[in-house]
Amino acid sequence: MPNAFIPNNFHLRNVVLFLFLSGLNVKDIHDKLIATYDTNAPSQATIYRYVARYKEEDYSFEDEPKSGRPRELDLDKLREIVEDDPYLTTREMETVFDVDWSTVARGLKTIGKKAKLGRWVPHALSDFDKDRRVDAALNLLTYHRTTNWLDRVITGDEKWVLYDNSERRAMWVDEDEQPEDVPKPSLHPKKILLCIWWSVNGIEYWETLKEGETVTAQVYTAQLRKLKLHLENTRGAQAEIYFQHDNARPHVARSVKAELEGYGWHVLPHPPYSPDLAPSDYHLFKHLSHFLRGQNFKDRKDVESALKGFFDSQTAEFYKAGIHALPSRWKKTVNANGNYF
Repeated sequence: MPNAFIPNNFHLRNVVLFLFLSGLNVKDIHDKLIATYDTNAPSQATIYRYVARYKEEDYSFEDEPKSGRPRELDLDKLREIVEDDPYLTTREMETVFDVDWSTVARGLKTIGKKAKLGRWVPHALSDFDKDRRVDAALNLLTYHRTTNWLDRVITGDEKWVLYDNSERRAMWVDEDEQPEDVPKPSLHPKKILLCIWWSVNGIEYWETLKEGETVTAQVYTAQLRKLKLHLENTRGAQAEIYFQHDNARPHVARSVKAELEGYGWHVLPHPPYSPDLAPSDYHLFKHLSHFLRGQNFKDRKDVESALKGFFDSQTAEFYKAGIHALPSRWKKTVNANGNYF
């Protein structure tokens, strides 16, 4: 398109009519006009108004005379455009129907619509991901029905712990008083990695890695050997262990799988992208994050002291509740067809 060409309303209405008759919806029409006319394209709300007239077989290109904004709102059309584009703003609806905001708000309430933010979820699950989540949950539910093994589960995971856990929070001040300034967090905050394994009895073994160090298959294998030794000392060498961890790369490395096979432990299946099925993620780390909020630590020793204090302060019921929540979460996964619940 020549740079000098600026479309007028008459031209744009012809283009919108053509695209509408071609079977495009409002969003697709808007996208095409943006791609062609850039900042000279009409708003999505304006296109809605044009299309609403075309759906009524009104193909005239003249604006209807106005005598002030009407107070009546066509609720059927309001429902139609909201369900067609649930992200439409109330300001855009004002333009479409040529009514004020309060009329739109009353109309939305009448048809039972309410603006809600979607949840943040860990991953955009594919159908294959959902199937794997359902399969794993069904297998675990079947396994659980035949044997009550939850009290023999050992679960583990890793979590980064920041030295500086400051956060900006609103504070009550006088009208002429300024709240305290809060420094922005560093783009590369100082942190250490917590590695932990626990059961219904509490913490079984934990350690922190040196600053900047991460878990590799070699590191994880060494940690598992320490965990195994601890469990043999506390439960006996013949104790039956049901081991739960996620499928992070070091956890599923060939050498790690071979190591675990040699232990004779029952390694539970865990589908990818499923922190909602990992007790450390949905229970232990959730409460730990709340505990760490607002705290600042000078060094690794300071961090470890705070972590130990948190772990020791939790009751036996706290750890038991985290493990025993697994069956209900497996059921929810199946009932949700593999979606996050």
